[in-house]
Amino acid sequence: MHHSFSFTLPIPPSVNHLYANIARGRAKTRKYLDWITEAAIELNQQHVPEITPPYKVEYAVGRPDKRKRDVANMEKALSDLLVTQGVLTDDSKINDNRQRWDDTVEPGFVRCTVESLA
Repeated sequence: MHHSFSFTLPIPPSVNHLYANIARGRAKTRKYLDWITEAAIELNQQHVPEITPPYKVEYAVGRPDKRKRDVANMEKALSDLLVTQGVLTDDSKINDNRQRWDDTVEPGFVRCTVESLA
């Protein structure tokens, strides 16, 4: 049986702003850590359950401004968050992954829809 859940999260930093190079390698940036905290709280408040793999995932993004942006740049942070927060068991189990700009989504937010294909 296919189960689908939709929920809204703030837009993550672009992939270019997730990690900083430091003497010991790479570390999550303050901007990324702050987003993880905020998004985890949002996810918890929306009571999103663990979803059975395999998955179809869609990220519909409300464009925050007129700057040129790559919508695909947000996928990694979003998928990693869903794994660390227990919504997805493993992002390697995503069989169908889509990202798109969507004028019906509030600017600066992402409507995430996760469907179990099991």
